[in-house]
Formats: sequence, structure tokens, C-alpha cells
Amino acid sequence: GIFNPIVDTGASIYAAANQLLIEAINNLNADEITLPTNDLFYGGNEAQWRKAANSMRLKLAIQTRLVNPAESAATINSLIAGGQLILDSADDLQFQWGINNAAPDSRHPYFDANYDGQGPGSDFYTSNYFMDLLANQYDQADPRTRYYFYRQQSDYSGADVVTKECVTEVSIPAWWDDFDLYCTVPNLNGFNGLWGRNHLDDDGIPPDDAFRTLHGIYPIGGPFDDNSFNTAVSGSTAPSVGLAGGGISPILLASNMNLMLAEAALTMSTSGDARIYLENGVRESMNKVTAFGAALAVGTGFEATGASIDAHVIDILAAYDAGNDTDKLRIIAEQVFIASWCNGMEAYNTYRRTGQPDNVTPAFVVENPGTFVRSMWYPQVAADNNINITQKTNPDTPVFWDTNPEGFVD
Repeated sequence: GIFNPIVDTGASIYAAANQLLIEAINNLNADEITLPTNDLFYGGNEAQWRKAANSMRLKLAIQTRLVNPAESAATINSLIAGGQLILDSADDLQFQWGINNAAPDSRHPYFDANYDGQGPGSDFYTSNYFMDLLANQYDQADPRTRYYFYRQQSDYSGADVVTKECVTEVSIPAWWDDFDLYCTVPNLNGFNGLWGRNHLDDDGIPPDDAFRTLHGIYPIGGPFDDNSFNTAVSGSTAPSVGLAGGGISPILLASNMNLMLAEAALTMSTSGDARIYLENGVRESMNKVTAFGAALAVGTGFEATGASIDAHVIDILAAYDAGNDTDKLRIIAEQVFIASWCNGMEAYNTYRRTGQPDNVTPAFVVENPGTFVRSMWYPQVAADNNINITQKTNPDTPVFWDTNPEGFVD
């Protein structure tokens, strides 16, 4: 029993986690003898920790809505009625990184991977689909685009078959007929120079350090894209660009909580209006991002404005109003992807749960690359040493809350 523990079910783990959160909230409501002196998140603010704990319970309820719809809906409605959720960015649960680059290196890890002075990490690319989602989804680029991404080049005129093999290929694979993102991001809204990679591109790492689009000011503390195209990512000055790595790791954000409530209201008819939650989530994200980057953006002429934010929100809501329920869920999921920048688990769980967005680009090299990963392998050391653990045949085994049919995403 010590060396070969029996594996707990996923449902029992979720139930235990929910009970621990309930107990934590009760403890936070009790009178304490002293407050902690090293709270790196909320500085000892109990009210904000209560909102965080309730928001974690909301995540559990949303996550299990497919397998426990009635119970999830009741929990969600109860949490909404309680009014103790992270619905304002002032209550966001996030970790603040420092700007020391040695002894210790306290900067955001992604900043180090982009701006350590040696050029971007060999495997550090941004998804072309994701960049296109911000730059070209609507008539104007998303106001967050310049805060999320930093372009090193304004065009691809210096690219060749060595820099990126596919830029010289004329023919696009047949299974890409309905997509325009093969190889590079199109310049539809004035954002020429976005350079990343496509899903499942298994080519080697080319000498494209000077072309790659890098992470920007939010949330890693990099530079703001002001059309200067002059930030050197190699050399001694790179570690001091932008906010020098003083970024944040987003954990529980008001934008995501509002978008989760939009999903719940749309799919489960829980309390509130899905459209209002969607708008609140988008605005919380945009306002947070632009406020975070204001120190470098304001005065450049390229910063987001109240008018540009309003115009983009109007476009999103117009598309939402014109769509059916599938379209509406896709739009909510797209905004989850965008608001969750640098917190990939939010996007991954949303995709596993909803199958949205259903417009992601196909595999790059082959038409049918295999089944979608719906759960992770067990650690090999555990499968080798514990007689009660049998390694999965394939990582397409759904977790307990994923009741979607086989192949519902590919």
C-alpha cells in the first residue's frame, strides 16, 4: 500500500478538492491570531483569498458540467448569488515576477527565453493561428495585439528557403483549402511581419532568429510593439528591453471568470446573460492588458484607446448576435484563448470541454496526424514501479469529466 498505492478516481479527486476549498473559505472567515507576513499574491487580504477560493470552485463546476450538469448548475448559481467571485481585475490571482537577471534570476521565464541576449530559444515560437486570431479576426486588429507580440521585422523580404522552407512553396496541401494561414500570417489589418509556426510543423529550427515574432510587454514584461522593429534580441542590451522581465504569471483572472460564466449561461442556462458576461470578460482582459503596458505604450501613437476597445467589442458582439449557439460558443472560446495568453491550461481545458474553437488550422505536414491528446500519459516511473498503474495505450483517453464522443476534436 505504501509502494503501490491504488489510483484514486478523477471524480473523487475533484470532490476532495471542492471540499478543501469549502473548508478553506470557512477558515478564512474565522478569527485569526496573526496574518501571514509573506503572502506574495494578495498581501494578506482575506476578502480576495475568499474570492479566489470561490472562483476555484467555479472552475471545478464548469469543468464537470458535462458529467454533472444539475450539480454543476446549482453550484454555479449559488456562487453567482454569493457575489464572491473574481469578476474585477483588481482581484486577479497572479504572480508578479522581478527584474533581477542573476543571483537570483527573478524575471518571467518566458522573458528569459525571448530576451536572454542569445536570441530566442530554439523551440520558442508563437502559433500562427493564435496571432491571426488577434490580428485578422475582425475588421480591425484586436487592441491587445501590440501588447502580446513584438515583431522584429516589418516584412518577409529577406526570407528564403533556408529561413523557412515553406515560404518558397507555391502549392498548399489540399487539406488546407479553406484556410489562409499556411506557413505565414496574412497581412489583412496592417500587421505585416508576424512570423511564427503552424501546428505540427516538424521541420528543423532554421536560422530565423531575426524574423520570429516574440512575446511582448504583456504578460512577460517585454517590449511594446510600436512599429520600431529595432529591439535587438541578441547582445548585452536584450535583457533590459521593455519592462526587463517584470511580468506576471496569470492564474485566475476576472476575464476568464466572466467568460466561464458566459459559457455556463449559454450551455446550461445558469444565472445571468451570456452576452453580458462575454462583453465583461473581453473588456476586463483588454483593460488589464492595456493598463499593464501603459508605461511603454502611451505616447507612441500605437497604444490602445477607449475608442479602439469599444469598436472591437462592438465587432465581437455583432458576430455573437448574428450566430447560432455553435457560433456563440466558438466566439466565447476564442476570447478564452486570447484572454488566457501565457496560461495554456485554460485554453486546453476549454477546448477539451467544448471542442471550440472549431476553426483551428489543420496539421501542417500530414492530413491525419492521429488522435487529439485528451489526457496525459502517466509518469513512466510511476507506471514502471506501481503494480496498480497501467500505462495508457494512447493519450486519447478522456478524463472523467470529458464525456464528448470519440473524435469530437481532431
